[in-house]
Amino acid sequence: MAGKTISAYTDAETASRLGIIAKVEQRTQAQIGGMALKLFVSLPKEAREALWQVKALGNEQDWESLIKEVTRTLLNVQYKLAAQQVVEQIKLEELGNLESEDEILKAAVNLTCDE
Repeated sequence: MAGKTISAYTDAETASRLGIIAKVEQRTQAQIGGMALKLFVSLPKEAREALWQVKALGNEQDWESLIKEVTRTLLNVQYKLAAQQVVEQIKLEELGNLESEDEILKAAVNLTCDE
């Protein structure tokens, strides 16, 4: 899928942070900017308006609180996706009918061991 190049203006601090993040994460600044734009334009109008309002009317603590909440939400979704992948990889049919606690423990060990 072909992309489209756009330009954006930002303050010096944000540009500096972008450069550092790109270097540390071994991504291009364009990749990071593209992901940020994708997130922003995917938000409903009400969320975008709220973001502008928090930035314009709030203080640094309000902004940090917003970032913490967004981070928490992203990490929760990431955790759910990882847990879902683990569940999908478990072959439940191979467990059979586990009747005793020893059978359950043995099955748990077998599921978590690299063979």
